[in-house]
Amino acid sequence: MRDEQYRNSRQGAGGLRALKAAALQYARTQLPDVLFSTGHSTYLTRHRVEAILLRTRMVAGAFSVLTLLWIALDAITLPWPEWGYLAAIRLIASLVFAFVAMPPRREWNLAGALAMLALILSIPLSFFLAAQFVFQGVELTGLALINARLYDALPFIVLAGLSVYPLVVSEGLLFALVVLGLAALGPVVAGRFDWTRELTTLWVLAVILGIYAFAGMIQLHYMIALLKRASHDTLTGAFTRRSGMELLDSQFKDSLDRGLPMTLAFFDIDNFKSVNDVHGHDEGDRVLRVASQKLGRLLRQGDSVIRWGGEEFLVVMMGADPQGARIALQRVMQEWLGDRPGGGGPVTASIGVAERIRDGVQDWPQLVELADLRMYKSKSSGKARCTFSDDDVMLPG
Repeated sequence: MRDEQYRNSRQGAGGLRALKAAALQYARTQLPDVLFSTGHSTYLTRHRVEAILLRTRMVAGAFSVLTLLWIALDAITLPWPEWGYLAAIRLIASLVFAFVAMPPRREWNLAGALAMLALILSIPLSFFLAAQFVFQGVELTGLALINARLYDALPFIVLAGLSVYPLVVSEGLLFALVVLGLAALGPVVAGRFDWTRELTTLWVLAVILGIYAFAGMIQLHYMIALLKRASHDTLTGAFTRRSGMELLDSQFKDSLDRGLPMTLAFFDIDNFKSVNDVHGHDEGDRVLRVASQKLGRLLRQGDSVIRWGGEEFLVVMMGADPQGARIALQRVMQEWLGDRPGGGGPVTASIGVAERIRDGVQDWPQLVELADLRMYKSKSSGKARCTFSDDDVMLPG
């Protein structure tokens, strides 16, 4: 009996340790991504921007119509000139909503997407503040009172609406604090302050904020997991070729717009076929997996590794000129990409490098092609080397 109790207690303690380890692992590796956007990859940021803009346009399109229809409700339930003041604001708001709902004519960055979101969120808050002044000193009963209470509920609607956007917690809290501040200050400025009502409102808003923050974390975590599963190669953890092409397109445009250098390094693992033929595909998979991990560790923090083909990797070095790329690639060539099975020495690679500005390239497929050609030059010249141009070849050591 005691032995069974001891085993159960040991199992319970082991379960608690496993749970604690999982929580610590999540806090260390995944929690920062739902709290802050600074560590997000370009690929994730791009998809977040697209999701925020798409949902903002959908909401704006719906509210451009609903805002106008509400004028009829105001006219039926509210006295003149109160409903007239609100109707004028609604006409302007409907035009703003319609403008936001229009398809974008250029690519937006994260700051621009958040600014558009802030714009549409500011409109219902403007109605809330305007109603505080319009209804000041006006005796409302029946349907008019119900309609006025709907205006008072707009901060709740704004806060609840945030939950449909893939925002990190810090972004959501910034929006939420503005909503809470306006909900508290609006009645005070308009001279309609009632402390019991204010405390009740703020308490309910705080509860909604907690629910929103939790829902937002779940939504963003789910989005990150889906994107990682869809965009990363299951064997190596590098970007897939398809997601890598999206990344190349986005970063090349960014490089052109900002006048920044952009370097590509094309890696082809030397004599990889012999690993599969002699040692089997399991060892070949291990070599690829370790090579990808080595590239991620030895290159710069912001560099992206794409599995371009079977044993080919393409490294995107945004903002790196040839000299900066040379320093990073020297680190790779000093350690190389792991060990060949059976004590066959280090896993080396033939590398070709191309840079947008120096090579005068106008699109990313041309840049990839040039890096590929230089990789083949490295391979045909003896392997285990890096070719920057016809007369610039870097050897290991």
